[in-house]
Amino acid sequence: MARSSSSPGDIAGIVFAVALFLLFAVMPPVQPTEAAPAAPVINFMMASRTTVFTTQSCEVYCVAQHEDELPLTYLWSSSAGSVMPSGDSAIWFAPDEPGTYVIVVQVLDEAGQAATDSLAIEAVENKAPVVSSVTAEPPLLLPGQAATLTCNAEDLEGHSISYEWLSSTGAIDGLGSSVTWTAPAQPGSHYVVVRATDALGATRTRNVMVTVHCPEPPVITELMVWPTMPDYTKEDIRGGFRLLRGSLTSCELECFVELPYGEATYEWTCTEGTIEGRGPIVLFIPPNDTVEALVTVTVSDVCGSSARAEVLFRVFQREEYSNEILSNEGGCLRCLYGY
Repeated sequence: MARSSSSPGDIAGIVFAVALFLLFAVMPPVQPTEAAPAAPVINFMMASRTTVFTTQSCEVYCVAQHEDELPLTYLWSSSAGSVMPSGDSAIWFAPDEPGTYVIVVQVLDEAGQAATDSLAIEAVENKAPVVSSVTAEPPLLLPGQAATLTCNAEDLEGHSISYEWLSSTGAIDGLGSSVTWTAPAQPGSHYVVVRATDALGATRTRNVMVTVHCPEPPVITELMVWPTMPDYTKEDIRGGFRLLRGSLTSCELECFVELPYGEATYEWTCTEGTIEGRGPIVLFIPPNDTVEALVTVTVSDVCGSSARAEVLFRVFQREEYSNEILSNEGGCLRCLYGY
């Protein structure tokens, strides 16, 4: 009997057929898997400034999207400082210490799927303004005079500078880097403080000294007496004046003063009678009694230095004419009167 032979191609076909049969007949069909839900996608994150000064702030933005256009929630945080969120943006306030800090945003959809991103912002120290000089012109004043005070300052970071002037004595007038200081009455060395502050609050303080000196004290050269009724006001050989009592014999008093600087103040007093007026010329009204009245004037300058002068009035009383008629053996009449 003749044996049939098989070719290699027939064997390969049989093997493929058996494998295909086993694949569908023995192995169960694979069930299709469900696609995972879409998650938010952060396109980019940016800040209005990547370098800020300490205690300064900047805005941070996040641009994100969702494939299914679901609403998104943004959660902001930072490694230091503080964050004030507002949806897809936030304001970050830098801490007091310089350094590099990380701001993080987490974007979530309704299903809880999330995406996270972050960026770094450097906080640098804000340096105070540099004060090169504080000057007073002139540096030497008399009481009541004024000096121009000037502060020369520069902010190396380009911030604007505000100035505050302080003094426990004198008076300051004006604003800005140059003001006017009026000297007080007290002599001595007086200090005026200036505080230069930049726009971010960094401050530098300096002071300037102004010397106040007093002129020579006042000198009373003469104290004049001008009587209203000269016949009843006479100089007394013992000193002072002899003055008839009563308001009709008032005297005008005038004080002459040598004063190197400023205006003088006058203080008049009397032990008896009254003083009317003020300044260098006053009116003394004697009393109705027979007394001695001492009138004193004290003249003071702006520094408090003073000079004093006084004048004494001896007030006498004139007797009325007597209505009594006296007779004597000679038959003559005599009227009695006197001072």
